[in-house]
Amino acid sequence: MNGLLRARQIMTLHPAAFGDAVWWQDGRVRAVGRATELERRVPTRVPRFDLPGALVTPGFVDGHTHFAMWARARRQVHLAGAATRREALDRVASGSPENGWIVGHGWDANRWTDPPDRAALDRATSLPAYLESIDIHAAWVNTPALLAAGITRETPDPPGGRIVRDAAGEPTGLLLEHATRLVSTILPAGSPEDLVTLLRTAQRDAHRLGITGIHDVEGLDAHRAFRTLEAEDALRLRVLFSPPVAHLPTLLAHGAKSGQGSDWLRLGGVKLFLDGSLGSRTAWMLEAYEDGRDRGMPLCSEDEARAVVNLAAGGGIACAIHAIGDAAVRRALDLLKAAPRAPLPHRIEHLQCVHPADLPRAAAAGIVASMQPGHLPGDVELAESRWGGRSRGAYAFRSLLDAGTHLAFGSDVPVVSIDPRAGVAAAMTRVDPGAAFPHGWHAGERLSFEEAVRAYTLGNARAAGVGERRGTLAPGQDADLVAWEIDEPGSFADARVDLTVVGGEVVYRRE
Repeated sequence: MNGLLRARQIMTLHPAAFGDAVWWQDGRVRAVGRATELERRVPTRVPRFDLPGALVTPGFVDGHTHFAMWARARRQVHLAGAATRREALDRVASGSPENGWIVGHGWDANRWTDPPDRAALDRATSLPAYLESIDIHAAWVNTPALLAAGITRETPDPPGGRIVRDAAGEPTGLLLEHATRLVSTILPAGSPEDLVTLLRTAQRDAHRLGITGIHDVEGLDAHRAFRTLEAEDALRLRVLFSPPVAHLPTLLAHGAKSGQGSDWLRLGGVKLFLDGSLGSRTAWMLEAYEDGRDRGMPLCSEDEARAVVNLAAGGGIACAIHAIGDAAVRRALDLLKAAPRAPLPHRIEHLQCVHPADLPRAAAAGIVASMQPGHLPGDVELAESRWGGRSRGAYAFRSLLDAGTHLAFGSDVPVVSIDPRAGVAAAMTRVDPGAAFPHGWHAGERLSFEEAVRAYTLGNARAAGVGERRGTLAPGQDADLVAWEIDEPGSFADARVDLTVVGGEVVYRRE
């Protein structure tokens, strides 16, 4: 729990702390300063770490994860990157079943010439199949899965969801938003012990990427697994846990409050969906999509959302509202501005497309903008084609920050990679893979290296209500830190993690 790290630079993010060495003791930072000075003060028995080329930052926190889903998805059929439907189906055909089902994740049909449909999936496997899209807002299922769920042409669309149907009214095998739950809720569940094992492995991989904490949005089964790890003294990620709003009655009945918990596992808020996603065309917009067909899909009424927000906040539980389209963002701002304050700040998850008139509003109301820059490179083409000129308000990092908005960055794993280097690079460059915008898509919205790092560190600490003890490297702060082998800030995407420390404990060291 003690150590002295000597590096090229310590990026403390604290105005009164600077130097090229950091000393921690009993899990807290004891001092930051010149290596030559600290060497004389630190007892000889304290372990030394000499990394003369490293940049040391506070530990990175991923501000929006589905961590248990990611842990599970890594042993499911991997569909991310499948360039065609045929390639996706080939992967399904060679996949291994889980408890009699084929379960997969990551397909993206936006660039396919053939749509996802059940007839094609029926030819790939005779087992029931449930394949989640890359954005988790759609599912592709086959006929055995529809039969297992009892879905027929007579089945009505559930509230906030859509069963896509062909011209004859038959389900095509594509389920949108809440309609996915008609099948996902009947999938065979793995054992609690199995999930704990998967989380152990996922935690180690997060440490290898410099991640010392996560804000997790999942069901209570994941929370129980994290509690098991903590009880075994094996949890080495700082977890702020925000369950779906469906669990709100249980939380209120037990007197739960945002911020309650331990140094390792605390309650965040409850997650409420107002709309869907850009990729699934369910992001709710103020005006129609560029093809003029629709405005996306609100997932609940204004009255329903207001009742939930006021009930949660009135009971001391913060709200985390999913809002991607500009109509959903505006409604989220309206709801949270009028809501009672909670022990932790209310937040909007994604805030992906914002009308210019709404850009200053989050700052004025003290609402956290929980954003995921890693989505940006893959969304440029879709945003341009579906939102057109409104894309000026997409991923508006600079405009929001200049307005005084509290930015908290994350990944949305498993939708995109949990690797924070990709997110930092996207926030700094705003360059898409196809280089349609080689100088940056709406380049005026770029952030500096330090601003991006701050959103992953201090930004997430403050969103979690622990900014007084995490997110910077200064005396008294928790010793959560990362040493990066990096040439210069512009090359951070290629940086390597040399050392990850959580609570003063070395949890990863590159050989």
